[in-house]
Amino acid sequence: MTLQQLRYLIAVVEHGSMTAAAHALYVVQPALSRSLQSLERELKIELFVRSGRGMVLTPEGVRVVHLAKKVLAGIRTIEDTVRTQGTAEPVLLRLGSTQTLAIEFISNLLPAFNRQRPDINVSVECYDSRDSLFAGLRKGQADLVLADLPVPGDLRVHAVRHHEVVLVSPQDVHLPDPVPWAALDGLPMILPSSHAARRRDFEMLFATRGIRPEVAMETDERGAWLACVAAGIGSVLWYAELATRFSSAVTVRSFTPPMERTIGFAWLRKPISPQVGALCAFARAKSGVEETEYT
Repeated sequence: MTLQQLRYLIAVVEHGSMTAAAHALYVVQPALSRSLQSLERELKIELFVRSGRGMVLTPEGVRVVHLAKKVLAGIRTIEDTVRTQGTAEPVLLRLGSTQTLAIEFISNLLPAFNRQRPDINVSVECYDSRDSLFAGLRKGQADLVLADLPVPGDLRVHAVRHHEVVLVSPQDVHLPDPVPWAALDGLPMILPSSHAARRRDFEMLFATRGIRPEVAMETDERGAWLACVAAGIGSVLWYAELATRFSSAVTVRSFTPPMERTIGFAWLRKPISPQVGALCAFARAKSGVEETEYT
């Protein structure tokens, strides 16, 4: 019998089903089922019986759950005592991100997460491109990354936040608001360099909408994009929440029809660590994004 099995058992009881418990624990349902079946074999009892679409504890299961809660409560008391005495060092969680998304994470999520989980020390490392970001993850330089979705298929994903995509232009550019996508045809724009993977995403977007913007500048330094817009070099596609902070120096317009992109955490396809699970759960509760997506 393991503490993980006890936690799985209580999660199923609290969430009412294997599926809901698996989502809450960030594990796949077959692994959760196998763990509880192993516990039943070890104890030589049946913990649950099916009732319609749900699951009901057997009398033996009720007694086991009651004892399991006492055990886990005792463990939490010990952990809280150690944490209060300051003898436990925070566990390091290495998060990789691009510069733009790192700024958003540090501003919006990290301070509150630090207050809630002082036992986890999140170290944020910035990468200059998506390619180097995923390469760093695969090399073990990061435990997880924060990136625009979708991500490569060898990674697991948790959606964090949905963003409206807007057009950010110099103040002397005259366009309607909201702006139709067709207005981007021939519009001077700042884009990633031609060899970057991100540039291919832009080219595909433009091709599907039948538009050909004018390339006013190419750079992969996204942190400089808005400064270049304010200098009158060209327009960019940006996230509304980030762009509106600079509305005194640039003009921000929504699109018609509107467009959304999602950012999320991604990590290698291996058992999730408690620290990664804690950060994902916190981000989901903070942002209100309910669905966890696995690729």
